[in-house]
Amino acid sequence: MIKKLNLTFLLSLVAISSATVHAESQIVAPQGQEVLIAFPELISSEKAIPAKVTDNIEVPPGAVRAPAPPLTQMWVYAVGSTNCGWEYTGGLSVTTCDHGGAQLRTAVLEIGYGSSRIAWMNGGVLPGSAMYASTPVCITGGYYSWPCTAGQTVVGFLNEYNVDGYQNGIFKYQNTSINSPWNTMSVQISIL
Repeated sequence: MIKKLNLTFLLSLVAISSATVHAESQIVAPQGQEVLIAFPELISSEKAIPAKVTDNIEVPPGAVRAPAPPLTQMWVYAVGSTNCGWEYTGGLSVTTCDHGGAQLRTAVLEIGYGSSRIAWMNGGVLPGSAMYASTPVCITGGYYSWPCTAGQTVVGFLNEYNVDGYQNGIFKYQNTSINSPWNTMSVQISIL
């Protein structure tokens, strides 16, 4: 009796899996619908930034853990669009490229750990889902780099936002340190 139940259960799972695979293989995009290709990945070596090393955190010898560093630096690292690709801003407050097209992205590089991210576009708060990537940042050879490799210490994050639907405007980002001194930092850029 138990063998019959097990065999029946197994055959049911196979039938369900087959139906799911068959159904997924039949999905076809509507004719004439524009398909957006994934936006290119930001590479730290493309526009390397010298790391500013701070010695204000003392780690006892043999300690495996240390307090997370507070936010110390923040800037809009790049703005990307269908018209321009990624424009590395170099800390400028205005883009030089005439951004536009179907896709518009921003990337904020923050050094330290924050806990209250807020992003705005043209004065409107963006939903949390607008941040589509948060990549840990480490120091390699005296420069901020990502992705981090095993054993490296994470010193900050590269947070990428999807602001599709906007052609230009003011992008603003703010975050508050996760620990003392609980400082709040913000940065903004005017996207042309």
